[in-house]
Amino acid sequence: MLDAREKNRLKAAEYRKNNLDKIKDINRRSKAKQRQNPEKVLEIRAYQALYRDKNRNVLKDKERERKFGISKIEYAKMFHSQNGVCAICSNPETATRKGVIKALAVDHDHNTGKVRGLLCSECNIGIGKLKENRNNFLLAIEYLDYHSNKEKVVTDFVVLQKEKQNVRY
Repeated sequence: MLDAREKNRLKAAEYRKNNLDKIKDINRRSKAKQRQNPEKVLEIRAYQALYRDKNRNVLKDKERERKFGISKIEYAKMFHSQNGVCAICSNPETATRKGVIKALAVDHDHNTGKVRGLLCSECNIGIGKLKENRNNFLLAIEYLDYHSNKEKVVTDFVVLQKEKQNVRY
């Protein structure tokens, strides 16, 4: 069942789709107005940037809830159940934005939307680059094993993961 916000979003999208000429006209007038007063545009942009900086955490929480359906409290519970580290590599987040360490990323299944856990930026990007495809991961492991001077590590890794499963996932 759709909530009111989603219904409004769908209704607005339908309106835009059915009224392309009106929307283009509105956008054209808006841009003309902006060209007449560029100082006002800069003033508005500066205010928006200040607002985003001041309210970054609140905006992050709202975006996380909108995108993934998890509240600030649910995120905090996940964070604490993972001891504040990545569910894959067990390391804390090290990536920064504007000099501040980023929050762990919410990992989710792109097909079902189900939240799986919290990941550091590196692991999250890695999963994305391999297209969340298990075969790609196994092939990458085989590739690394083939080009390694060390013994095969896949079996050891699988056993380790099974031992840690009850704690981390």
